[in-house]
Amino acid sequence: MSLLQYCTTDRQRTIIEMHERGMGYTTIANELNCSKWSVRDVVKLVQGRAELQGYSPQHDMRHTVPDTFKVRGVSTYYNDEGKPVGQWVKSIADKEAMLEAALEAFKAGFLEEIDGLYKPIEAPQAAKNSDRLSCYLVGDHHLNALCWSPETGGDDWDTNIAQDVLIKAVDKLVSAAGESEVGALINLGDFLHANSSDNKTAKGTPVDVDGRLGRVIRVVGNLFRVLITRMLETHKEVWLINVRGNHDPDASLWLNEMMRLYFASEPRVKVFDNFSKWTHFEWGETLVVMHHGDRIKTQGLYEAVTRDYAEQWGRTKYRYLYHGHIHHRTVTELGGLHLESFGVLCPPDAYHSASGYGSARSMSCVILDKNYGEHSRFKVGIEALT
Repeated sequence: MSLLQYCTTDRQRTIIEMHERGMGYTTIANELNCSKWSVRDVVKLVQGRAELQGYSPQHDMRHTVPDTFKVRGVSTYYNDEGKPVGQWVKSIADKEAMLEAALEAFKAGFLEEIDGLYKPIEAPQAAKNSDRLSCYLVGDHHLNALCWSPETGGDDWDTNIAQDVLIKAVDKLVSAAGESEVGALINLGDFLHANSSDNKTAKGTPVDVDGRLGRVIRVVGNLFRVLITRMLETHKEVWLINVRGNHDPDASLWLNEMMRLYFASEPRVKVFDNFSKWTHFEWGETLVVMHHGDRIKTQGLYEAVTRDYAEQWGRTKYRYLYHGHIHHRTVTELGGLHLESFGVLCPPDAYHSASGYGSARSMSCVILDKNYGEHSRFKVGIEALT
């Protein structure tokens, strides 16, 4: 084993190769016409990277941990002669490495399914209502949750079922609400069941998942491509809004940025930033604020909107807050703000089923008018999708 496998640039490889041949910092510096301190810094950087993976011969560490993990501690056992005879390596998940691996898997998923480059499609020729915006609201989809009907008493759910159901739901709603010039695909958070490959939420709660993270990333990348392309066939402009949930706050970041990159050559697609857990848009006389709905009660949501969106509040007549998290529809009118949570398509998993949670499963599309706020809405139930 060598430090070379932990180098990420050609310069690092050159220095490490010379260092492993026994050359000192000064000798390497003279050969490369640089300072010995820069040589030392490179060696220390690569050694540190290797140590995180469990490789440090000078410390008798030669048992490396898998990619996306790093060493938390090492216990080495020595015999009477002072020679190592055994070693126990403790490791933890490396979140940065997991995110990097997730990005690579996401890109690989695109390249496997398509040619790798998006080709803009022709906008629909039919006249559309420029005052209308169709909001397709995806509430807590939990794409890779695993639900087994004999255990939950409800329906089965896995990655394949979840993508099939959502494609059918969006198709039906787009067919019903396609008169609007603009369509917005609004993911209200928790689109994925787990935040990383350790199969836990961001808080660290273990969850039942279907599929390895790499496969899930491939599925979700292709799924959003299909959904947005379907909307582009009907609407002249498409917005993508990914709200960060409590199950997948980090995963939703890479999903959003990859979709932005993928559709960069499509002027008809607008991807909203989701670095904050709050996002909003104005549509004529209407203000819509979105938040997942975790860690904050109804009164707190109202106070946050009136405080943080005071300027937008002042120039609009109709104000809405859309949120998810609770897996069923609720409506509250509070001080001029319409707060609404939306139904979900996924069934309760084992934990929620055992705790008595459950509700009607559906997906909704709300049509907003620039002058009158909510104009109409459509809903499709799970019974029409399976």
